[in-house]
Amino acid sequence: MTKIDRYILTKFLFNFVLWLVCLTGVVVVFDLFSNMDVLIHAGRAAGNVPKILVMFYFFKIVPMVNVVSSLLGLVAAMVSIAMMMRNNELVPLLAAGISLPRIIRPLIFASIVVTLIAFGLREMLLPCYIHKMTDNPNEFVVDQGKRMNTTIDNSTGITLQGDQVFRDGNRISSPSFVLPPPLVPRTIHLKAAEASYIAAQNGHPAGFILFGVEEGNALLKEETLSLDGKPVIITPKSAPDWLKQGECFVACDIPFMYFASNKMWGQYASTWELFQTARNGSLTGSDKIRARIHSRLVMPFLDMTLLFLGLPVVLVQGDRNVFKAMGISALLVMAFLVVKETCLFIGETNEMPVLGAWLPLMVFTPIAVNLCYGMSK
Repeated sequence: MTKIDRYILTKFLFNFVLWLVCLTGVVVVFDLFSNMDVLIHAGRAAGNVPKILVMFYFFKIVPMVNVVSSLLGLVAAMVSIAMMMRNNELVPLLAAGISLPRIIRPLIFASIVVTLIAFGLREMLLPCYIHKMTDNPNEFVVDQGKRMNTTIDNSTGITLQGDQVFRDGNRISSPSFVLPPPLVPRTIHLKAAEASYIAAQNGHPAGFILFGVEEGNALLKEETLSLDGKPVIITPKSAPDWLKQGECFVACDIPFMYFASNKMWGQYASTWELFQTARNGSLTGSDKIRARIHSRLVMPFLDMTLLFLGLPVVLVQGDRNVFKAMGISALLVMAFLVVKETCLFIGETNEMPVLGAWLPLMVFTPIAVNLCYGMSK
């Protein structure tokens, strides 16, 4: 690495950190004024107000950094080049016989590093703290439970309902599961005081143990109910060794974190978790899950494509106006995001998730290659 490379990388890092701090600062300030009373109350309840503030905004900022890192990388690279052009720093480099591709090579390297960091956050850090990123300030102190959305298990047809979802013990309060035919001769509501999710173990599948069954307890006197040869409802009569009277087990392949974080689960789950969920087919909207999987796979390539779209625009124009470069970056990013989200929407609504995820890459890659080819001449 030469001194010029280090100089360009320093400029890139300065601009990237500056934009990141400004963006996160604006978000934190506006959110703090909106939730100041709640945060202070939660901090006092925990006995440490600064700790609650730091924890709450840390888990609020990290997902945002993951989303905007590639966009900020483009802006930082374009602004760095524009500043060098404004200060006539490119002229001696070009006069010395150094080509433009060689000059921007450190920026490409830095953008790849940013993309890899975003990938690590997305696949390793965020999935471990889904519950923290979906909590409100009070839930940092006490698990108050989240409202449970009605969910249908596609593999069994059972409608899963309940009052509140608690991560403590993987519990659901007042569960009400609707068992449809052909699992039972007629529709039965299985209500209980509480349900606890357990992973697959000791020969039985993953699912919920219902405690204190209040309605539908006639099923507890029956043998295990199966569907397509797989046990779905396990009763104390069939498993007296681990089920007591008034309890029953309902098989369910849907991850408990999906109930605990509701719709945010798909946004923060790892690609491997999404892949496993799409394979078991228990969740509704499998096309959306497949679209999200393919969008995760194509995301690093789209990030780099966005960089190769932006840099040639600044370099070919040769404009020294930094604010113009910032404006071009903003317009380019907005156009890129509009096309990307439109393609995803079309793919999901027309049951073409693969095409919806990969179409933006097909659209922008030829444009980026053509711009880079013109820049290298």
